[in-house]
Amino acid sequence: MRPLFAIIYPAALLLSGHAAAAPDFAPSPRQAYEWFVAINPPRPEVPVGALWINGYGPTGPAADKDNVETVHSLNALTIEKNLQLALSVGLLDLIGIDPKVRDHYVARFTDLSIVRVKDVSKLLGPRGEPRIIEALKAGSVTISSDSDFGLNAQSVGFQRSNLTGSTTNDRARTYSIEAHDMFVAIRVATPELVASDERELKLSKDFRSAQIDDYLLLLSRERCAAPPAPCRPSIGIAKQNSYGLQGSGGSTVIGEDFTARLSLPVPLADGHGGLFDSLLIRWVAPCPELKSNACREQPRLFARYAGTRLADDKFIAPRTW
Repeated sequence: MRPLFAIIYPAALLLSGHAAAAPDFAPSPRQAYEWFVAINPPRPEVPVGALWINGYGPTGPAADKDNVETVHSLNALTIEKNLQLALSVGLLDLIGIDPKVRDHYVARFTDLSIVRVKDVSKLLGPRGEPRIIEALKAGSVTISSDSDFGLNAQSVGFQRSNLTGSTTNDRARTYSIEAHDMFVAIRVATPELVASDERELKLSKDFRSAQIDDYLLLLSRERCAAPPAPCRPSIGIAKQNSYGLQGSGGSTVIGEDFTARLSLPVPLADGHGGLFDSLLIRWVAPCPELKSNACREQPRLFARYAGTRLADDKFIAPRTW
């Protein structure tokens, strides 16, 4: 089964000559739908957020309703007859039509929207496994033909709910089947943990602050235990911009293992399609407080970014679910 952009992208090119120029920031259909794979047959329900088992399909609970959002996408895309040759493989996989009669069919998708998971970290079940992250929904899917060559719900492959059929008795008789509010494609991806290389930060002379990129770290030794116990300071983080310092609120006491995780006030792109949302801190107390090979006369502070990235999976949507 080929990715859905192979079906939709050339159709968008057909429409582009008649539509106003899109803003520079608008993604192309190839970018918007690159990792979607058509599901055959289209269906009225898809468990967005569920675990995906390759060769089987979704399993387990879908995402909670408050963890799902709908984003309206391109309003209408039409697959016309003069595109049938280039699109034949993807289109025929989608609607299950005999290649011998492909020139008799036109498919139209309207009122497209993307239903997606808002926060992957809130999904139930095991982490780091493939999930249905997004699903492409069409408010209307119409398959039309100028011939009655097997144009029925069974041949088209739609589930029988939400289907209507019609014919017109003019010069050129047209047969059509229309389905409403049908999911036509899904995107499966695996959430992965990512982290940058660790680097040592330069502490200020009073050991109360350090900086990494646009983030300022603020340290306080007020909660330190009395000597000779090693000091585990509390640490907070703020983002520097033209408005000044934008903090994430509160501070975190460095743990007994001398590490801490700080939430970034503003996430940072990891350069590979993911986001760093945390800063992992490692504190090394000075030698008078902590005897170790890494200690020095003065304390040391190390940090690395951490976050998640969605790794898109190549898969085939089985017909069995």
